[in-house]
Amino acid sequence: MHSQKEYDKIVSNNPQKGESEMGKIRFGTRVHDMGKGTPEEMFEKIGTHGFQCVQLAYKKGISGVSSYGDVTPELVERTLRAAEKTGVDVAVHGTYVELSLVDEEARKKQTADFISQIPYTKLLGAGCQGSETTNMSKQPVGTTRAQAQRALLKSLEEIMPHAEAAGVTVAVEPVFYHAMNTPEAAKMVLDSIASPNLKIIFDAANLISYEDVNRQEAMWDRAMTLWGDKIVAVHIKGVAFDDAGNFHSTVLEDSCLDYPLIARYVRQLEQDLPVMREEEKPERTENDLRMLRQWFLE
Repeated sequence: MHSQKEYDKIVSNNPQKGESEMGKIRFGTRVHDMGKGTPEEMFEKIGTHGFQCVQLAYKKGISGVSSYGDVTPELVERTLRAAEKTGVDVAVHGTYVELSLVDEEARKKQTADFISQIPYTKLLGAGCQGSETTNMSKQPVGTTRAQAQRALLKSLEEIMPHAEAAGVTVAVEPVFYHAMNTPEAAKMVLDSIASPNLKIIFDAANLISYEDVNRQEAMWDRAMTLWGDKIVAVHIKGVAFDDAGNFHSTVLEDSCLDYPLIARYVRQLEQDLPVMREEEKPERTENDLRMLRQWFLE
């Protein structure tokens, strides 16, 4: 593995990956972090606060949507008009489901919910339809991570033909306490499914456990080496750990994450990327956007 200094040297000496070929960065937030309302209200609010794109989870951010059955072509059309009016696009269509449940009946229901939203991801023109891969605490006692990962692969095997037929990108997010918990586990999933439409959402705060806080460079090097070119969205949020190893949310300034280092890795990627501020608060957007621009653009 390369250190950051070695990585930067490789990039600077590689004429095939010059500055002009690096991807563009734009900044966004999750709709539900800014409240809940109609598509018109939420896109106007988010655009006014200076964001260029959103992660849209209809059940969490849009009034009147309590189930995936409440998402309709008419609602999507309203969303598209709001996006066009404000210039705020949908970078991630967030479909919060549990793809790794070992209970087969429950897994099939969650997978069907995800598949039901693929046509709407297509209509929205979203960059991807995203999901995490199930907290291990939601599994029956005694469930192993290997069992959870097999359930995840089964779900993705059912999902990806629908996504490929629709021309939709599906993105899964590694989380250290979920089924897909490490860079290597994410690589295994990508290789096992072997679909060009399966990608990764990169959330550094979700990959770092208490044990890894002081060895972040190795973690980001592994992630970028294994699947950096498969990243389609980046999540940014503050996190810290207490002495017992329990994590909690923080403002960006107090985060234990080395975001300047993370940003240097992300900036070397060639694909265009939305960088999404998670857990945003309206009163903090000016400060947070200033920090994001400093890390990712300057």
